[in-house]
Amino acid sequence: MKLLIGLPKIVLPFLIGYNNLLFSANFIPANHPDIQYLGRWDMTDPLQPKHSWAGVYIHVDFTGTSIGVRMADNDNYYNVYIDGKFHNIFHGNQPGETDYVLADSLINGRHTLVFSKRNCAQNKVYSFSGFLLNDDGELLLPPPRPSRKIEFIGDSFTIAEGNEATEFNMPWEETFPVSNIDKGFAPIIARHFNAQYHITARSGIGMVCDWTGDRTLNLPDRFNQALMDAPEPKWDLQQWIPNLVVICLGLNDHSGLKDKEGNVSSENSSLYQKRYHDFVATIRSVYPGVKILAVAAHVDWIRENVRQIVDEEKANGKQDIYYAQFDYFRNGYVANGHPSVGAHQKIAEQLIKMIETINLFK
Repeated sequence: MKLLIGLPKIVLPFLIGYNNLLFSANFIPANHPDIQYLGRWDMTDPLQPKHSWAGVYIHVDFTGTSIGVRMADNDNYYNVYIDGKFHNIFHGNQPGETDYVLADSLINGRHTLVFSKRNCAQNKVYSFSGFLLNDDGELLLPPPRPSRKIEFIGDSFTIAEGNEATEFNMPWEETFPVSNIDKGFAPIIARHFNAQYHITARSGIGMVCDWTGDRTLNLPDRFNQALMDAPEPKWDLQQWIPNLVVICLGLNDHSGLKDKEGNVSSENSSLYQKRYHDFVATIRSVYPGVKILAVAAHVDWIRENVRQIVDEEKANGKQDIYYAQFDYFRNGYVANGHPSVGAHQKIAEQLIKMIETINLFK
């Protein structure tokens, strides 16, 4: 039995206990050296790594005919890729730590699994405890990770919120099953350049404030956190240093900083610019030699301010920062104004062209 897929608004959980794999003694703990964790994981307890940031994923090579997972998460949805091909969508349906099947009835032999979180839930923490293989299965040494690294810093556009939806208006939690970060512009760009990626992004957040104007919900203050909504533990910024940082923040600042007439004051614009300059300085200090791509969405206020920020950085002798923008795509928005899968592809193409033009990966 396999997960039913295909309809963008219907995602069914695996049935629990239908396969003898779940009762196998061949449990591979989370601290096995051949498990590759990508994205921000809290490894304080290596036997139960935790995560909450968007876009985390796991890569393993294994032998056997089945693979399962032990984890605590019945909120998020995951893409399961077997041998480089999309296999199914997984969604846990039990509270607390539970064993689930990811794939079975595979040809007996060597396989690759990529287990990728599709959506972004907030104010919760999730844990992974290990894999379950059939009795004679084992993990194998995986290939080296790509040498290129890109960190994407942003908001709900960056996490591809609701990109597989077919409706424009919908409650936020209903976007979870129809969010697919792997079809968002960030992973598309990373795959184009054969790069690892981290996605340091949260729905509703900005450089200064969230979309309601709450200034406690800003990305720079969370940049050093291992978990998205928890001040502790801190993320070790030296353990994963990117070649390129892509910043796409401003949509929520524009919403949260504007007045009743829809205008952003010069004072608030200056605040946004100062916060942006300060954040760029922080990125340089923790990632020596990094290149920075400052991306502006289609809103004129964002484009004017981000371009000015980049121009001022360059005028001050900083030649490691570049400006890019993406367009508004007619009929390209779903799920409360978020880019569709097609719009994400177009955003990615525009940003890839810019990255290739400035030869960031020479």
